[in-house]
Amino acid sequence: MSQIKATFTGNIVADPERREAGGAPLLEFPLYVNHTKKDRDSGEYVKTGDVSKVRVTLWRDLADTDIQKGDLVEVVATLIEKEFDKKDGTQGRSLQTDYVESVVVKHRKEAPVGAF
Repeated sequence: MSQIKATFTGNIVADPERREAGGAPLLEFPLYVNHTKKDRDSGEYVKTGDVSKVRVTLWRDLADTDIQKGDLVEVVATLIEKEFDKKDGTQGRSLQTDYVESVVVKHRKEAPVGAF
């Protein structure tokens, strides 16, 4: 059996959506991964300008993960590319998680003072 197993870090760019499917809780959110590469001269990592968009789905116990829009998260998962129909009737393709092993919040922006 062949699978694409990956560990990737990206930003959650929309509010996660909670719902149930087949009696199991799930949590879905779009994640944008900004690609970087190591600059040979400075040794620093710099953004390449490339962005991968991944639709992440967390099932069952992982659906209780405390995440929110703006979080920088690390995801360990298997990936799959799916076809879908766009609103204009053409075909599109998207990268999605097939099975998520773990999700860890690496950074959360602090809420502004007086936001509550």
